[in-house]
Amino acid sequence: MNAKNLFGYTCPECGKGLVEATKFQNYKTKIKGYPFIVPEAIIGICNHCNARHFSAKETKQWEILYTRSLEEQEVFLSAEEITDIRNQIGLSMEDFARLIGCTRQSIYNWEKKNRNTPPSRMADLLMKLVRQSYTTNQVDVISFLLNETNRLGLSIELKRSLTT
Repeated sequence: MNAKNLFGYTCPECGKGLVEATKFQNYKTKIKGYPFIVPEAIIGICNHCNARHFSAKETKQWEILYTRSLEEQEVFLSAEEITDIRNQIGLSMEDFARLIGCTRQSIYNWEKKNRNTPPSRMADLLMKLVRQSYTTNQVDVISFLLNETNRLGLSIELKRSLTT
C-alpha cells in the first residue's frame, strides 16, 4: 500500500497542518472492541496539531490481520467443526442457517475448507453455544461467553455472582 496516497491533505482538525503518513511498529489498537497489535501501521499525523487520522484502506488491512491471527489461534470454529455441529444435530445447511439466523450461503462459505473468511464472532459464538447445548443438554450461557472472552485476552467481571 502506498502510504503517500493515503494522506497528504490539510488537517480537518486544525485546518493549518498537513496530514503526513507515519509508520508505527507494533501499534496497539482495538479491532471490533478487542485489543490487537498491528505489526506495522500507517497513520496520518498532522504536522501542526499532531491529530491522528486513519485511512479506511489501512484499517481494513488491520481487520484482515486480526481475523487471520484469530484463525491461527484457533479461536474460530474450523470449517470441519461447523460441518460436524450441523451433522450432529441432523440439519441441512438451509435448516441450520434458519436455526442460527443466517443464510444458507453463509453456512456453505463457512464450511468450505479453503474459506476466505471465518464466521463473524457472533455467529461463531452462537454455533459454539448450539454445540454445547446439544452435547450437554444445557448451557450456562454467561459462563460460556466469559470463558470465550478470556480466550481473547479480555477479562469481564460481573456485578453479581453467577451462583446467587
